[in-house]
Amino acid sequence: MTAWALIPARGGSTGVPRKNVRSLGGIPLIAHTINTAKSVLGNNVVVITDDDEIAEVSEHFGAKVVREPKTTGKATLDEVVIRTIPELKELGAVESDVLLTIQPTCPFLTTERIHDALQRFADGASSVITVVDDRHLGWQIDAEGKPTPDYKARVNRQLLPPQFRESGAIIGARIDNILANGTRIIQPIALIELEAKEALDIDTFADWAVAEHYATRKRIVFRTDAYRELGMGHVYRTLAVAQELARHELVIVLSKDKELGQEFFAEYPFQVELVSNDDEFVNYVRSTKADLVILDRLNNEASFVDALRESAKVVTFEDLGSGAERADLLISDLYLNPRVPAANQLAGVGNAILAPTFETLNRTATIDETVDDVLLLFGGTDPSQLAEKSLAALEELGFKGQVNVVRGLGADPIDFSKYSLSLNPLSNVKNMPPLMAQADIALSSAGRTITELACIGVPTVCMAQNDKELTHTHTTEANGVVMLGLGNDVSVEQLAGTLRELIADSGKRKQLSANALHATENRSNTKVVERILEKLFS
Repeated sequence: MTAWALIPARGGSTGVPRKNVRSLGGIPLIAHTINTAKSVLGNNVVVITDDDEIAEVSEHFGAKVVREPKTTGKATLDEVVIRTIPELKELGAVESDVLLTIQPTCPFLTTERIHDALQRFADGASSVITVVDDRHLGWQIDAEGKPTPDYKARVNRQLLPPQFRESGAIIGARIDNILANGTRIIQPIALIELEAKEALDIDTFADWAVAEHYATRKRIVFRTDAYRELGMGHVYRTLAVAQELARHELVIVLSKDKELGQEFFAEYPFQVELVSNDDEFVNYVRSTKADLVILDRLNNEASFVDALRESAKVVTFEDLGSGAERADLLISDLYLNPRVPAANQLAGVGNAILAPTFETLNRTATIDETVDDVLLLFGGTDPSQLAEKSLAALEELGFKGQVNVVRGLGADPIDFSKYSLSLNPLSNVKNMPPLMAQADIALSSAGRTITELACIGVPTVCMAQNDKELTHTHTTEANGVVMLGLGNDVSVEQLAGTLRELIADSGKRKQLSANALHATENRSNTKVVERILEKLFS
């Protein structure tokens, strides 16, 4: 089957003047349609226009051009198509060929839709029309001027029957049928439903603004996981970054055999894909034509990052593997990687990505003379059982205040009944800032929670869950933290002694709080994500 694309493009647009040659995403508007049509139909792409500049631009992007005399624009498109057919025949078209009229004002039409249209002709359709499902609660004015609903029952929009509106992107028919019937609309008709982006038809500056939004969107693929040994920090950070990038096309990719991460993202409306290994992930990135890959997992290999960079930009978080040296950008608020050039990394607490509640519901701790409230935060899994060690130390002190104990999804249960403390066990806390703000002292492992506590100004006693956490450079008094080292090496007695001194010294607690607030005063997720995109795509 031979097919042609006819792209009608007048120069006298009024809603957005000169829109067909106006730059969208770095190329003229009409070039988007020409490129899409040529990728399917080759040299059988023709622009009909009354405008010299449109003609020049169209030829530059590889379309044939048929010139029309300037008109008032009152002729119907059917009339324009019919009087253009003789010139199409001069270019090689025959009457049995399919003719698709494709609007240049629908720049996001995909090649798949053109293939769909051709398949419908092969299946016996006489006309093909692209449509968009525009179901809504509609009203009409009857003959007496009375408003009447055109629906039977008032229900939620998604429960209404489909109501298709012509998108205008493609209307197609065979040339002989058009000539015989004087129209492109001939039964039997096949409808091709478009997504909202594909159906966008630019007529106003508001439409143009939407088009610019779509044109600058990136396809971003995240790779992360959560499991007991790794903890939950990576998926929490991925969630926060994804929420900042919500205007882009996002996919979260997880391991098939790591159910904790899958359970976490099941609560959120992101597209989630599962892979078995790194090779499968690389193939997925290539096949989906991703613009950016964000890796939030430990120790990526150089060969893995190199394979990803063949088709996309690569950002990695907190990576100590050889892949960090190959990535386009390394982000780490926890430490500076000495093997990565400074120009290729964003380091320090000012580049921390925190839960969105720290952006919108921030609080500041009040440091009193006495300590009445202690908060325990040891990550999503607490593999070294540091919460229990902390409870034992508070028990040894005879602490009389309230102890809030936050437990993550992967943490082992604690038998709280064996402690005489005033305990408040908590899980799945969605709004952490107010809980942190009421704490006089916090006990935490050496992950990102330290930066969260710093944003609130909470004096913190820190113990590392593992050797990797010992490498984190943000656990200093300059960030409001008393660091005790590897938690497994800290005795209950040592921890109790540190807590006793800090409880007795309100001056030190106030200084730690002031240090923490100063270190984090200019941090925000939005700023960090803007830095990433600017470095990679400016």
